[in-house]
Amino acid sequence: MSQQTLREVRDSLLHLNAVNSEREFCERWLCKSECYLRTLKINHIDASADALATLASKLGHYAIELSNSTQSHHRHHAQEFARLKRLCEHSLFAQAERKWRRVTA
Repeated sequence: MSQQTLREVRDSLLHLNAVNSEREFCERWLCKSECYLRTLKINHIDASADALATLASKLGHYAIELSNSTQSHHRHHAQEFARLKRLCEHSLFAQAERKWRRVTA
């Protein structure tokens, strides 16, 4: 699920011209190496909580900044960034719940 979340956020940011490449997304938005998404895919593993939390935090920051703009396209971007932040948070919390449920099962 978290890989899907990261891909959706990456694709949305590409569409909004907030990033120019997957490399930029991984390095500047996830604070991970340029090959982070490929590594997740190849190894069939979930994104780290750190990557999801970092991404949610940055999306939230820019959602607030853009919502204060007088330009309508910035406000639209702010709404999309806020939606993507919620998506990351949902993925993070779902991943955390799966983890603690395995331990208590």
